[in-house]
Amino acid sequence: MSGDKKKTMVRPMRARPGARYQCFGDGLCCTDIHAIGPLTDKEVREVRRIDPKGAGWDEDHEDNMLRTAADGGCRFLMPDMRCSIHAELGPAAKPDGCRRFPLGLVATPHGGRITTEHRCPCRTLGDRPQIAPEAVVSSICDAAGRPTADRRIKRVPVTKNKKIAFSEWESIEQAYLEKLRDCESLHEALDAEAFPKLGKTSWESQAEEFIDARDGSQFGVAMAWMGDTILSLRNGHQPRPPGRPWAAAFDRAEARSGEPRTEREVFADWLADEIWGLKWAEDYNFELARAELATRLTIAQDICRRLVESGLRPDRAAAEAVMVVELVGESDYWTEVKDFIRV
Repeated sequence: MSGDKKKTMVRPMRARPGARYQCFGDGLCCTDIHAIGPLTDKEVREVRRIDPKGAGWDEDHEDNMLRTAADGGCRFLMPDMRCSIHAELGPAAKPDGCRRFPLGLVATPHGGRITTEHRCPCRTLGDRPQIAPEAVVSSICDAAGRPTADRRIKRVPVTKNKKIAFSEWESIEQAYLEKLRDCESLHEALDAEAFPKLGKTSWESQAEEFIDARDGSQFGVAMAWMGDTILSLRNGHQPRPPGRPWAAAFDRAEARSGEPRTEREVFADWLADEIWGLKWAEDYNFELARAELATRLTIAQDICRRLVESGLRPDRAAAEAVMVVELVGESDYWTEVKDFIRV
């Protein structure tokens, strides 16, 4: 039986060659940089046994979430940036989302792909080992020890009207990954123009919506960076920096880092994982994905430039920029933008 006639599978597992990660407890993922959740009803009950006010329904996100303290950090985040649930009860006691992040798993006809998010300094900065499936499999398993997939991809949409077999996709994907590794220009490697035409709206209007989303959280500040940078790129206006409330997590990451990477390496690593992770294949196609990635790359490069000019080390500036564009890229705000893109 050919691989494309098989059902999707989580085994054998493999990580993208070159992807590196180790949790150093930098702590960013345990803050209001994003919603800390969602939690199942069972997880809420288990958390409330530890702290009756530790979790509950969140009206803004319309789901169960862990509660945050006054400083925006999770109620269970200790001063030394360790999780008190993990420290006292072990990693298995944490909610599934906390245990998995920034790891994920995609089931395909050829086995499971281990994925990583890049809005985590432990993923983007410092000396980290290459990801080995046996080292991370416990983080992507359910309570019974079974690996659980975040999504299942069997055929891959390459354009609006064309899907191809997974075996055909892998050869196309490999060519793009090699270009990201070797081409001097990452935009040339993506083979797509930034800021494609939007239907029924404009990039300037979307940018204003991002800026209006400021709500006092770290996520709101990231939205402001995104909106201000889009306006700057579109009309040349140079905004005041919105601030960097996440700086402490990156301070810790930079302090443990040895030889710095180049900006290009940070950006290429992120783009490769965006392609490898196949999130885009659930609702969109590769042609559209390349256009929106080219757009987020352009925004990230401009944020990076501004941070370097302010005195940050280039690889740290790139890592913070990637954090912003990935964070916003995961939000409903950016989903709306992708729905408007015309390629």
